[in-house]
Amino acid sequence: MEKTAAPAANIVVEAPKQLAKDAEWLLRRCTKPSQKEYLKIVQAVLMGFLVMGFVGYFTKLIHIPINNIIGGRAFKRGKSDTSGQDKRELVFKEDLQEYAQVTKVLGNGRMEVQCFDKENKKRLGHIRGAMRKKVWINLGDYVLVSLREFQDQKCDIVQKYSDEEVSNLRKAEQLPEKSANAGDAQQEEEDDDLVEFDLDIDE
Repeated sequence: MEKTAAPAANIVVEAPKQLAKDAEWLLRRCTKPSQKEYLKIVQAVLMGFLVMGFVGYFTKLIHIPINNIIGGRAFKRGKSDTSGQDKRELVFKEDLQEYAQVTKVLGNGRMEVQCFDKENKKRLGHIRGAMRKKVWINLGDYVLVSLREFQDQKCDIVQKYSDEEVSNLRKAEQLPEKSANAGDAQQEEEDDDLVEFDLDIDE
């Protein structure tokens, strides 16, 4: 038992001694650089900065003429303006659909629309959830609505037409040449809501 305990005790004692020797050796090796060594380090760092700066400047000089040759800002504007290339196909109405014009903005995704059906009926239009954050619909815009079989007074706005699309629909005789002025219709309704008071003051 004493023989097995002795090597363990020796390991516990020798390990700190060896660690101290290694630490002392490391401190001796890590000496402060002399003035010549310090200058060499500074020169190497400055040379690295100069080389990297020259490479970056040279790359920029090459990149600018290439951009101008390709097209520069005009090329970027043409690349971002894809309205001419990504024109969507003109959508015509189908069964249980009708063309309409927004006559009143009610808020919360609700609008009063004048449908161009046989009755020229006004309905309460609801903007579909997918369109609320993507398409901004204003007073007087032309839209395509989906009619409800069991709620004739209501409909769902499924698409907004651009000015060019409205013109094409008129050429295809899908829309009337003249439609009700939405702004005037709303103004007339607002005027009807006004109450006038006639006050006769006896002098």
